[in-house]
Amino acid sequence: MATRNLTFKNPYNLATSHKNTSIKANLSSKSNLSFGIDRFFICVKQGDKAISTLRQLGLYCPDTIIRSESQGTLSQIFFFANMYMAIIWLENESQQKNTSINFAARVNWQETRTSPFGIGLSKQEEIYELSEKEYFTDDLIISKYVAYSQQNQKNTSEPLIFMRPDLLKYCNIQNQNLSQNQRYIDHPLGVKNITDLKISVQESKRRNSKIINWIKYSRLLEVERNSQALMELTFDRGIQGKIFDARPTLPLIIRY
Repeated sequence: MATRNLTFKNPYNLATSHKNTSIKANLSSKSNLSFGIDRFFICVKQGDKAISTLRQLGLYCPDTIIRSESQGTLSQIFFFANMYMAIIWLENESQQKNTSINFAARVNWQETRTSPFGIGLSKQEEIYELSEKEYFTDDLIISKYVAYSQQNQKNTSEPLIFMRPDLLKYCNIQNQNLSQNQRYIDHPLGVKNITDLKISVQESKRRNSKIINWIKYSRLLEVERNSQALMELTFDRGIQGKIFDARPTLPLIIRY
């Protein structure tokens, strides 16, 4: 693949350190739940700059820009072996769409104090535990392509938690043509799996929604309150011992 031979520089003077930050925790072993993280998104103001920053680090991203007319958004996707990351921005800020997911507020998270993140879950097994049924049937909104909690959706200070049907599970899509999809996860940075995910949400007077408390209690995802929104992403348990701080372009710290 041509991108293998590229030299990646750091034109934005973003901090990159080489500390020994190996993380032992693994997303696949944190919990015995029948749900797992399948995908996630980060909302940004400047999509082109965010994509360029991640590419300069050494993450491969197809050139395809996905346009959602109903949401008024554009996005590009970074694929990894076990999940994918979408970078989302508004197509036209002057013509914002009134949707159930307030992307305009999430893109402008620094001013609106909303969370710029969304976490997509998928079923890992066919059998739900009783405790899981309680959280996924209470105030659940279901459409053809996504299900989410109304309580969580209204509390925009939290990351949006949503679930996709089995047909659209990332692992199912990957397995349909593994050899063809391999080129999408062959990153010059040398990373493969996302093994840890932590989200900081800005302080708010609102209580956590039921589904966020369940996620925290089950240790499926670490969520904490802080002075600013931030996602901390670890690849391959941080085996290379390096850190990349993508702020202020993205509210993101990457360990690999």
